[in-house]
Amino acid sequence: MSKIRNYNRILAMVAVVATVFVMLFSTIFIAEHVSHHCDDEAHCPICLVLEQCQSNIKSIGAGLVVAATVYMVAFAMKETSSYVSGQSIQTSLVSQKVRIDS
Repeated sequence: MSKIRNYNRILAMVAVVATVFVMLFSTIFIAEHVSHHCDDEAHCPICLVLEQCQSNIKSIGAGLVVAATVYMVAFAMKETSSYVSGQSIQTSLVSQKVRIDS
């Protein structure tokens, strides 16, 4: 069981490193070629790579926003659930086992 867990951790770390590398490479490539102008955008390799880098940043950025939102909602639910008591509001004399002698 621990081998599978270690394998999953290594796989997750590789995925995180690859994602960071793609974001960094895309940002650097766009910054270096910000002043690139050409007449034939359909066949220009630099323009094609620039479009791919922009789509990478947009797709990964959207995923990060969703992940951060899910994390914050889960954290808020965890914090608020600790304040809620598990005692039932609808109690009766039978549930409290009170003996009524008159």
